[in-house]
Amino acid sequence: MKLSMEWLSDFTQLNMDSKTLADRMTLTGSKVENIIELGADITNVVTARITSIEKHPNADKLLVCKVDTGSGSRTIVTGADNVYEGAVVPVALDGAKLPGDVVIRNGELRGVLSEGMMVSAQEFGYTPADFPGFDVPEHGIFILPATTELGTDVREVLGLRDTQIEFEITSNRVDCFCAEGLAREAAASFELPFTPRSPEVKAEEKKGAEEFASVTIEAPDLCPRYAARIATNVKIAPSPLWMQRRLRAAGMRPINNLVDITNYVMLELGQPMHAFDLRDLHEARIVVRRARAGEPMKTLDGVERQLTADMLVIADGERPVAIAGVMGAENSEVKADTSTVLLESANFAPVSVRRTAQRVGLRTESSSRFEKGLDPHQVTRALDRACELIEVLGCGQIAVGVIDAFPVKPEPVSISFEPAQINNLLGTDISVEDMKAILMRLGVALQTSGNSAVAAIPSFRPDLECMADLAEEVARFYGYNEIKPTLLSGKQTTLGALTTGQILRRLMQDALEENGFYEAMTFSFESPSQLDRLRLAAEAPQRRQVKIRNPLGEDFAVMRTSMLPSLLECAAINHSRSNKLVQLYERSFTYHPHNLPLTELPNEAEHLAGIAYDLDHNQKDGRLFYEVKAAALEVFARLGLPEPEFKRLTDDPSLHPGRSALIMLEGQEVGRLGALHPDVAVDFEVPEAAVYLDLLVEPLIAQATVARTCRYLPRFPAVTRDLAFLMDADVPVGELLNLLRAKGGEYLESVEIFDIYQGQQVQEGKKSVAFSLVFRKADGTLKEEEIAPVIQELITVAKTSFAAQLRE
Repeated sequence: MKLSMEWLSDFTQLNMDSKTLADRMTLTGSKVENIIELGADITNVVTARITSIEKHPNADKLLVCKVDTGSGSRTIVTGADNVYEGAVVPVALDGAKLPGDVVIRNGELRGVLSEGMMVSAQEFGYTPADFPGFDVPEHGIFILPATTELGTDVREVLGLRDTQIEFEITSNRVDCFCAEGLAREAAASFELPFTPRSPEVKAEEKKGAEEFASVTIEAPDLCPRYAARIATNVKIAPSPLWMQRRLRAAGMRPINNLVDITNYVMLELGQPMHAFDLRDLHEARIVVRRARAGEPMKTLDGVERQLTADMLVIADGERPVAIAGVMGAENSEVKADTSTVLLESANFAPVSVRRTAQRVGLRTESSSRFEKGLDPHQVTRALDRACELIEVLGCGQIAVGVIDAFPVKPEPVSISFEPAQINNLLGTDISVEDMKAILMRLGVALQTSGNSAVAAIPSFRPDLECMADLAEEVARFYGYNEIKPTLLSGKQTTLGALTTGQILRRLMQDALEENGFYEAMTFSFESPSQLDRLRLAAEAPQRRQVKIRNPLGEDFAVMRTSMLPSLLECAAINHSRSNKLVQLYERSFTYHPHNLPLTELPNEAEHLAGIAYDLDHNQKDGRLFYEVKAAALEVFARLGLPEPEFKRLTDDPSLHPGRSALIMLEGQEVGRLGALHPDVAVDFEVPEAAVYLDLLVEPLIAQATVARTCRYLPRFPAVTRDLAFLMDADVPVGELLNLLRAKGGEYLESVEIFDIYQGQQVQEGKKSVAFSLVFRKADGTLKEEEIAPVIQELITVAKTSFAAQLRE
C-alpha cells in the first residue's frame, strides 16, 4: 500500500520526518517497506515564458528562444517544434538534474550558447496521460498553463514533490488498506489526536435520489448492502493537481475528475466505488443478482467475458452492467458527454468476489479489497465523501437522499474478558487505564466493572475476535520493547512427550520399516475410474465417494475409499524404472460418507497399508506372501496383541481369491492380506505376484498396550521337532497351525511354518506343509518320553481334523 505522507496528515498532525514515522509504525505492526522522496531526482527546473523565437543561424532544425525565468532572461536552444511565443514551459537551468542521473550544463549548440534546456514530460519520467488537463504532446516540450507564476519550482506546479511511503499490510487488516486506517495507526503510535473523515453533502439538486433510480437486491447472501446517490449536471474534466498528486503517490494514474474521485475515496476510506452513466441504465434500475449461465458482458478492459450462475453481477432492467466488486461494463461507463451519474457504494461477500475474480481472470484494486471483507457500515460514508468531493470540485450537483438497500444489519460485536488475562498473557503489569487508553485510540470502547471488562469492537476491525486479539493490540502500542523478558516458573514448563497413540503408531511403522518397507506419501484424492481398475462392482460400498468441489483435475476429483490404488501407482512407477524389489507402506486415511449428498463430515478410517513385489525370486512360490504376513505379525507383536486369525477372503475382486485372507482379532476384522488379482496387476502394470497388506489402525490401537512382560532367559535347552504334512491344497494352512498350537501341550514354546511345497514331488491337488516345533521345560531338560506322546497326538489330530498325512 503506497500513500502520500501529506495525505496521512489530513487525519492527524504528523510533525515528524518520514524516517521517524516509518520506524515507529514498523514497531507497532504497520511495517514500512520503502520511503521515496518523489521529485528528489528533479532539481533546478523552473517555469519560464518564451518571449521570442528565432531560427538558428547554423542549423535548419534548431530554434533560438529567449525565455523569462522571473529573475532574468536566458537563451535556450531547442529542436522542439511545438514552442511558441508566450508559452510557459519548464526550463532546466545550469546544474539542473533530471531522472536517470541526467545533469544539464550550459553549452554551445552549433555556435550558439544555450543557458539550459526546455523539458518534456518524458524527460521528467512521465507520459502525457499522467497529466490530464495539461498541454502535453507525445513528443515535444511540456506546455504549462499561461497563468503559471514564473520562476516557480516545476515540482510544485506539477505536484511532483511529495513523500511516498510504502506499507506492508497483512490481509487480515483490511482497515489499513486506506489513508484513514493508516493514519489511525500513526496517531495511535504517537499518541496524537485523530480526526476521522466526516463528509457533508449540500445536495443542491432538490429532486430526490429515488426519483431518478431504484435498487433491488435479489442475492442478499452475496450483497448485504447496496447504496447509491445521483449526481446531475456532471462536467467531466481533469481533476485538480492536489488530487492527481496524491493518486500518483499511491501508484494510480489520474484519468478525469469523476473517475479520480471514486479512486480517491477508495484510497482514502478503503471503500471501492463505481460510477454508472444513468442514461445507459435500462429502466433506471439497479438489480443485484446472480448472473445467468453463459450471460455475456464486455468489461471496461474491452474483453467479452462469459459469466456463470454463481457470479454476482450488478444489472439494470435488461443486462449486467458490472461484475460485482471486480469491474464495470463498457455499456454503462462514464463518457465525456455524461451528464447524470449513479454512484455505487456496496458491500459484497468476500468469497464470492475472490472466486469470481479468479474465474474471469481479473484482480483489481476493488476486488483485492472486497475479497478481504469490508465494513458494511462504511458504505454510505464513502458515498457521501464522493458526493462531497463532486460538490467541492464543482463537477456536478448531488440529488437529495440516499438509495440504501440494507436488508440484514450485522449485530454489534463485543468481547468480554478480564484485564488480568491480558497481563498474564503478555507477562506485563499494565494498568486498566493504560489498556483503556490504548484501545480507545484504536476505536475500541472499553467498559469495566470490577475485575471484568467488555470491549465494543468497531465494525471496521473484524480481525478482533477474542481476548488474545485485544492483548496483541495492547502489546503493539504499549511497545514490544517495553515488555521485559521473564523466566517461566517450573509450573509453567513441561517436557515434550508423545501421546500413547503416537507411540503406538510409531511402533506399527517401525515394524514395517524393520521388515524392509519404505514409507510413501500419496494424495488422498483420486480419479473415480481407479475403482473400475480394481474390478469393483457397481454396488460396492467403496463407490460411494466424496466429490471435490474444486478438484485439481479429473485425476483428483474424489476422496479415496481404498488405499490400494495410490500404492499401486507408486509400485507401477518403481516397476517402470526397473526397480526389482519394492516394499512401500503408507499410514493415511480413506473417506466414507454417511450419506450423499453430504450433510455431515464423512467417516475417516485410518489405515496402515503396504504393497510389495520381488523380481529377484520365483514369484510363484508364495514366499513373498508369507514375508508380508510376517511383517504384519510383527505389527501385532509390537502392539502387545495376540497373534491374529487369518480367514480365507473370497469377496474382494482386487485380490487373488486363493491367496488372500481376512485378518481377524477377537472376532473383529482388522485388516486384509493378499496377492493381487492378475487382471488388476496387469491393469496397473505391476508384477502379478505383488502382495497387498491393509491394517485398520484404530481397532488395533484400541486393544494395544505399551506395557511389556519380561521373563528370565531359559536355563535349559530346547528340543526341536520338524513335522511335514501332506494335505489338500485348498485347506488354509493357518487353521492347521492354530490346531498344532492348541494341542501342543504345556511345553510347546513355538510353532513356525518353514516350507510349503506344491510340485512334482506331491500329487496334484495336494501340498506339503512343514512345521518347526520348539519344546522347552522351565525346570529341567525335556526327555524323549515326554515329547513323543505330544508329537503322536499332533499327528493324530492333524489327520482327524484335516486328513493331513505325515510325510516320511
